[in-house]
Amino acid sequence: MSAPADVPVAPAPSGRAVRRWTRSRTRPRSTRGMGELLGDVYTALLAVAVTVAMVLSISARLGADLAGAPAVAGEGVSLAPGWLAVLAALAALAGLAGLTARLGPVALSGPESSWWLPLPGERRSLLRPAAVRWPAVAAAAGACVGAAVILVLAPRPDPAVALAAAVLGGAVAAALVLAIGLTEGSRRAHRWARRVADSALAAVPAAGVVLAVLAPPVPAVSSAVVLAAAVAVAVVCAIALLLDRRLVTFRDSVLRERGAVSGEALGAVLSLDTRALGRALTENTLRPVRRRSTSMAWLARVPPRWRAHASLVTADALVLARSPRHLVQLVATALLPVVALAVPQPRPVVTLLLLVLGAYVGALATADGARRAQVSPALDALLPLSQAQVRRLRLAVPTAAMAAWSLLVFAAVAWRYGGAGYWLVLGLLAAPVWAGAAVRAAYRPLPDFSGPLIHSPMGSLPPGLSTVIVKGPDVASLGAIPVLIALLVGAAAPALLVVQAALSAIVLAIVARPGRPAT
Repeated sequence: MSAPADVPVAPAPSGRAVRRWTRSRTRPRSTRGMGELLGDVYTALLAVAVTVAMVLSISARLGADLAGAPAVAGEGVSLAPGWLAVLAALAALAGLAGLTARLGPVALSGPESSWWLPLPGERRSLLRPAAVRWPAVAAAAGACVGAAVILVLAPRPDPAVALAAAVLGGAVAAALVLAIGLTEGSRRAHRWARRVADSALAAVPAAGVVLAVLAPPVPAVSSAVVLAAAVAVAVVCAIALLLDRRLVTFRDSVLRERGAVSGEALGAVLSLDTRALGRALTENTLRPVRRRSTSMAWLARVPPRWRAHASLVTADALVLARSPRHLVQLVATALLPVVALAVPQPRPVVTLLLLVLGAYVGALATADGARRAQVSPALDALLPLSQAQVRRLRLAVPTAAMAAWSLLVFAAVAWRYGGAGYWLVLGLLAAPVWAGAAVRAAYRPLPDFSGPLIHSPMGSLPPGLSTVIVKGPDVASLGAIPVLIALLVGAAAPALLVVQAALSAIVLAIVARPGRPAT
């Protein structure tokens, strides 16, 4: 039976009305008062202000040091220190773009997508706050990056130029995020945007090596920054209008998928589980079905006694070989200390920090098999191997990969300091340390939130959290002592090689020992 013709039909509510109605219904049910809300806002603003002040202060101090340093010419392969600030800014923007492509930039949480998306109504005003969230965060971060770069290149810049540099950095970051938002309507375009962002981040160290070889001068700061900032703001406005018009075309499945990834990543951060965070940011980027596979027929020629050992090592090698992102991560981290060494007067502390950081991050790329085994230990349990044997076999592929990594890095160290033979041997002896740190981190236990929590200025933390977090970096710090001493003194003495060999053996023994089962 149809409704009478004279009965008016109420129009569908707008998205803004739906959001207002939701807030009016959830506010009375909230258990948090206005004081707690203001306290959280104050804490967040204070943390942001302190972080920005520290970044700008360090940048101004670095710019003053570079301005007072004498110019060095005739160094052959040489990288002007000012380029390091530009490369760091590019890496920050590329990393922000890659993170945005995985978590958004337009996403709805699980409750929001369940309640709002099936409702009839105007979609644009419903999704507009979600579309503004990530560009606003990117603009704030980009403004800080732009101001930091201008302070490094010009310690005492003109206030108008400094403000324009901050606006330019914020506008470029916001434009990148908004451009990624335009690809939400196509899975293929969004996948390519994510790959471009990841490739740009990995290409930053390679760009540093190219700049060191070509040795171009650092671009001078001029009033052209003001014009570039105005153009960037205009581009941001145009992309924002285009994205606002396309909000009505976004599919519900895409919004739910982005929201699920964001929720999983937030849960991993709150539970202080970096492995879960890595899975949340990478699992949705993996191809569900491979086009080609291998029968691994050569395993049939292995003696039965060693077949389980060879199978485990082969599986880890295939996991690494079939992950181009991890291979690029290995190469990119190897170039980090190379870029630091290309500076005319490299500081040993900076070189050491980049070398240790690059080694540990590069080793993490080789231990994906161990991380997967920690999540699903059933496959390892099916093999006729003890836990200690499994741990030792998990070290094979990371050690081989980090040996190749060390040959490249310590060849650059030898180019700077001389004594190639000793440096290369030191790097090979240190490779098991980085591999052991990655495998130890892969098997570390989860924080225990079942007991009473410890209240701190950073929130409530479980007891024994520091013990969990340092598993992996602890053996890396212990095993890097000879490398630290060698870089500080500028020479790899034979005694350091003996100490490095002993420490590598200790690290391998620690990592191969399985931990006590959780009770």
